[in-house]
Amino acid sequence: MSSLSPETAAAMAEAQLVPGQSPSPLRLPDPACLFGQRALRLRELAKDHGLAAWLEFVAGLGDAQHKLSQNPPALVDNPDQRWPADLAALLVAYKQVATVTNSAVAEAIGILERSDGEALQALARRLDADQALAGDLPLAPFVVAAQQVAWTRYAASLRATDIQVGAKAQQCPVCSHPPVTGVIHVGSDSGLRYLHCGHCHTAWHHVRASCVACGEGSELSYRYIEDQSGAARAETCDHCKSYTKLLLAEKAPGLDPVADDLASLAVDLLVGDEGYQRVGINPFLIQGA
Repeated sequence: MSSLSPETAAAMAEAQLVPGQSPSPLRLPDPACLFGQRALRLRELAKDHGLAAWLEFVAGLGDAQHKLSQNPPALVDNPDQRWPADLAALLVAYKQVATVTNSAVAEAIGILERSDGEALQALARRLDADQALAGDLPLAPFVVAAQQVAWTRYAASLRATDIQVGAKAQQCPVCSHPPVTGVIHVGSDSGLRYLHCGHCHTAWHHVRASCVACGEGSELSYRYIEDQSGAARAETCDHCKSYTKLLLAEKAPGLDPVADDLASLAVDLLVGDEGYQRVGINPFLIQGA
């Protein structure tokens, strides 16, 4: 693992804009294309990858999410109440787009199909509180996928101008979940960092050279794996011993925050060995790791 030079880190910091200069403080998702594009990205990343089987499985979930998102319900209601219905539809869609040959996956689908609303909500609460039971883990990816559909649809129904977000917001301004990753953009937003929610897929601008967890900027460093592209790196903070995964769009054209985060798990493992705690977590890592 390598640290960026002080000169590079300084140049990165100088690229930031003050909040008033951000051309788009908040970006809401487009569920009609998000999940399909993610599935494609996951399959691209899966080639010759050590986690290929898991990435392909999540890609299959993405196909099902995409299918479900093409025909949204007439009423975009409370996503916390809506997702069990989306789960039922997702399971049907998944069996249509994927060949279920894995016995554990088939068993998980069967359990979820037999579970009532109360049991599903209890399962979701355990997952959200990081108190999952062993039997919950095979079910988690399907629950996560259904919640993503419900919350992404809800986020897309909002107006960005109606949502207030601070320059150092630590949580998603729509669903209050921590970010899964930060993305350093190119193009018209070159140099800007947007934090991305893995739950409702809202993205919000967050000032650079400032720790997402504690707001300090004096003890930040950037680490990446030398023999890889450097597209994924960890912004570590020695003030609070936390880190945020950063993805560089310039080095990873077509990246998807959730997919590329899954594929760069090696960065998390190495930084975790140094004692840093991650800000947020990829919802599909609850079992995949």
